[in-house]
Amino acid sequence: MRKKRDLLWAMSPMLTINTISGIQPFSLEKGSSQRRVFFVLNCTTFAVLFCFTSYLTVNMPLHVLFFSPTLDVSAIVKMTWAVFILSSAALSGCMHLLRKEQIISIFNGLAELVKELWTNGMMRYRKFILLQVFPFFINIANFVVLIWKSIKIVGDISTHLCNVPMMMFWTSIHLEQEMQFYNHLYLLSRCTRSINTKLATLNLFVTSDSRSQRGGETCVLRQLSRLKIFQNELYKIYRSTKNVYRLPNLLLVLNNLLNLSFVLYSIFDYEVFILKGQPDSTILFASLLWTFSDFFIMLSIIF
Repeated sequence: MRKKRDLLWAMSPMLTINTISGIQPFSLEKGSSQRRVFFVLNCTTFAVLFCFTSYLTVNMPLHVLFFSPTLDVSAIVKMTWAVFILSSAALSGCMHLLRKEQIISIFNGLAELVKELWTNGMMRYRKFILLQVFPFFINIANFVVLIWKSIKIVGDISTHLCNVPMMMFWTSIHLEQEMQFYNHLYLLSRCTRSINTKLATLNLFVTSDSRSQRGGETCVLRQLSRLKIFQNELYKIYRSTKNVYRLPNLLLVLNNLLNLSFVLYSIFDYEVFILKGQPDSTILFASLLWTFSDFFIMLSIIF
């Protein structure tokens, strides 16, 4: 039996990653029952991680201030950087779960529109999704290397070192949200382009001599009315997408501005990327890759 090549099939690699990480605790299949137990378990896990992250966020500056009576600028920079990333990414991840119903509505609305307007591009779009998954896994591998190297340099797993895995976890969740947002915009643009193409075709038909022979005025009006409905649905989905991803996008922009500022500062103060006074090239390159990956995601969305 041939597998149905719809939007759900095309986006399945990204949706599988979302399900594993916990930001897609629902099913998009029509007629499937909502797994309430899975959703409650998912929310409980996120709540525990969010509380633990909040504790780390508050404890980190208190720990640094208590044990370091004389702080240099590099210590303040690292503390500010970590606190902002922990708090912003954790808030963004939890807000995503609270807006579950809106996200389901966006996905289902896009699936209906794509089925009507862009059904021939599903094979090409699946390849496009796979191209996005590849750099995502590179980014995850970079996070693992950064965590492993940090533990190796510090020598033990302390409460202070727990900042690193929590930071990487919430940053990955934030990255997945931005991938969703980027794909929503991409699909909306493709559907809009399809509507414009159909309008151009209707315009050629109206201006041609064959309109009266086919009795095409009624047909043209019917198609225009149908395209108007699609256009209204596109606009509604666009507004919903903007509302759902407004906070993550704002935090991404602020995060990028902060990252770039600290990277530029690290040119003059190399200790920003040093743990326990030991310079390490792996920590440096992994941190830079992590910093600039978010920046290029933001550029892709803007484009």
